[in-house]
Amino acid sequence: MSFVRYVPQMLVPFNERAYTYVFEDYFSTTVPSWCIQSGSGGSLLQSGAVTNDTNIGMLGLYTGTGTTGRMAINSHVDGIQFGSNEWIFETRANIQNLSDATNTFTTRFGFMDATTGDPTDGHFFRYTHGTNSGKWQAVTRINNVETATDTGETATAMTNGSPMPRWKIIVDNSGTNVDFYINDRRVVTHTPSGFTGSSRLTGVAYSMIKSAGTTTRAFFIDYTLFACKLGTHR
Repeated sequence: MSFVRYVPQMLVPFNERAYTYVFEDYFSTTVPSWCIQSGSGGSLLQSGAVTNDTNIGMLGLYTGTGTTGRMAINSHVDGIQFGSNEWIFETRANIQNLSDATNTFTTRFGFMDATTGDPTDGHFFRYTHGTNSGKWQAVTRINNVETATDTGETATAMTNGSPMPRWKIIVDNSGTNVDFYINDRRVVTHTPSGFTGSSRLTGVAYSMIKSAGTTTRAFFIDYTLFACKLGTHR
């Protein structure tokens, strides 16, 4: 992992043993130790093409030119259990081009247990142009039952590396309150029931899935943080 930069907005004090965490800045490795890559027809690349003075270290998920090309990275799909400890997911990321009627794709990222479509269990952000008038959604899925809420944030394509929104999801220690943030502003709160315990495990993932068109589409990640606030120090 690459601990090269401190982001003041991050909630986790790295020097406290009360947290277990992963922070990856994508500065030195294409596939970090916390995740695996998967896909069909796509590629995973470190990209300098969109890097500017704030995007130091960048990972690109490219769909490839096939109409169903996809690329994803994910942790173990059963590594996270809600209901005992607070969990935090934070990233700075964005799509390079908007989805449209010619080249259509869906982007998902956050707490997820699948990368080929919607997860069985997860709390995550989702975007495609044909849903919610092209605005990002905050989604909770519990055993394939979905709650999707308009974040009010219209998707904006990157230009010369900007904009690069910061996304955050905080699941409280009861597992029954989930806050979704965009650029440190809380946009949605979900209050799920039944998303706790060992029967409803999940992980962390990003996915980029094409559904039409022959032009490659990309999703760029500047950094990833996910952390668990432990009940006692380790």
